Amino acid sequence: MEFDENADRFRVCGGIHIKYVASFCAFFGICATIGVFSFGLMIFPWHLYEDSVNTTAKIAFCCFLVGGCSSHGLILYSLYSTRLQTQWLMPAFAYHLFIAVLNAITTLIAVGELFSEGNISHRDTVMAKIVLVVCPTIFMIQMVGFYVILKCRTYIQCKRRHVRNGEPPRIREVIMMSNKVSIMELSFDQVR
Repeated sequence: MEFDENADRFRVCGGIHIKYVASFCAFFGICATIGVFSFGLMIFPWHLYEDSVNTTAKIAFCCFLVGGCSSHGLILYSLYSTRLQTQWLMPAFAYHLFIAVLNAITTLIAVGELFSEGNISHRDTVMAKIVLVVCPTIFMIQMVGFYVILKCRTYIQCKRRHVRNGEPPRIREVIMMSNKVSIMELSFDQVR
């Protein structure tokens, strides 16, 4: 099967190549992670809690920042690296899955708050309604992220297969050495 860099199956959003869409999504993910991290640090009520809670919150914010930026950075690395490895996309997939699950749980909690039998304050009702707008929106963005990662993975696999087919195949040679078997991998260039 021939590899065509400009094939329609590597295009999304009305003809834009998946490489550029994935790059944009990765940069957007890094910027969004930094923005949410900064916003979270600013609005968190540090003065209301004791030091142990504040320390735990700071660790959670730092894990969010490092996880989000590194997983989106690995998308860029997998796209523009000469090694063409798809395993670098798995942290981004896991990160998006984690955030999607958190959004689903948060949405269910907000629905439970709104339809609970007990009396809740006006502030809690407003917060639950905000969560019901924000979390499904973020969930849809996560689904777009899943789609882009899967299309990007297909693109990298096809490109890697094409590059490998252009190189000579590896030869496996079994050598018996005093009751031990050794497997050597040679390429055609080494045999000549």
